[in-house]
Amino acid sequence: MKKVLVLGCGLIGRTVALDLSADFEVTVMDPAVASLARLEDRKNITKVQKSACDLDILEEYAAKADIVCGLLPGHLEGEVQKKVISMGKNYVSPVGYLHMEGLDELAKKTGSVCVFDMGIAPGMSNYLVARAAALLDELDVGCIYVGGVPEKLDPPFNYRTVFCLEDTMEMYCMPARYMENNKTVSAPALSGLEEIDIPGVGKFEAFLTDGLRSASENIKGKFVAEKTMRWPGFVDALNILKAAGCFNKEAVIVDGKEVIPFKTTTELLRPLWKLRPEMGERDMTVMHIVAKGPKADKYITYTWDLIDKYDEKNMFHSMARTTGYPCALTVRAVANGIISKPGFNAPEALADNEDFFKYLMPELAKRGIVFKKTTIINE
Repeated sequence: MKKVLVLGCGLIGRTVALDLSADFEVTVMDPAVASLARLEDRKNITKVQKSACDLDILEEYAAKADIVCGLLPGHLEGEVQKKVISMGKNYVSPVGYLHMEGLDELAKKTGSVCVFDMGIAPGMSNYLVARAAALLDELDVGCIYVGGVPEKLDPPFNYRTVFCLEDTMEMYCMPARYMENNKTVSAPALSGLEEIDIPGVGKFEAFLTDGLRSASENIKGKFVAEKTMRWPGFVDALNILKAAGCFNKEAVIVDGKEVIPFKTTTELLRPLWKLRPEMGERDMTVMHIVAKGPKADKYITYTWDLIDKYDEKNMFHSMARTTGYPCALTVRAVANGIISKPGFNAPEALADNEDFFKYLMPELAKRGIVFKKTTIINE
């Protein structure tokens, strides 16, 4: 049985570890006792209360693994990724783009097969848009609408976090890069606001964020973008906070002490935005992808739709499922040679791997992650 080292045992890490334990010997590393305690006891799962950021400890455990799966907050991934790849270990993560400089060259040098940003968005989002682009003569529009939201309205923000809060907060500050006329351009986060109606769910507001990551450079088209969806009113609430300086990162003096507004706001929002399943709160993940363009003498529109809800049986957050399962299946694909090209690979780079596609989509469906595809052909 092959061995995998899972770094981090948060909501997504727990989901990935349990899924991989069906056919791997799994070692899970996390410094928090409470996080490891939420992981079920299984005979082929070993829990290690250590931080992956301790690179000596990381090297000790990574040396024993056939493949490493990184599930740390984005701001902690950089040195960890570099260390694992320098060891020549294969590596998969639902994050990684922000630290990718030089890692592709390093992975090719050490022979590491690596896939970064392989979750739901980024991940399945840019993977499916790239699949569509490959089927068309050219891509006119490739737009991803995606959101992890509470299942029920929850004033005043109508929002609960479903992944790392620090990463979430950064998303509302970073310029949103997208493709326009085959060139990468950018706009402020939260701009490009529009309303979108998801049948069977309701109306959302959608706004530009930097979710395309590598796809903003790699998928050419007249318009390629990702828009985050939230329940109506969210953007107005955040813009008020931003206008008041609550997202500023320069220190201000309060009672003679330096305070960074961004960090203070993050901590104030942490309890307000925490999803509490024990209180009956549930999350859901909604995705709508539109890709269209000419093909020969026809004009084709592809759409993919996903509506996923909290897993009551296993007590898994929807965002943990929709992010964790694509990641876990990609771990298997790398470990079993379906993905075998050394380098630091983006999801869109895998779009032409038919063996991976034929493996990935049915396996996701077995886990309840079903993308409903629609094709409209105009002569």
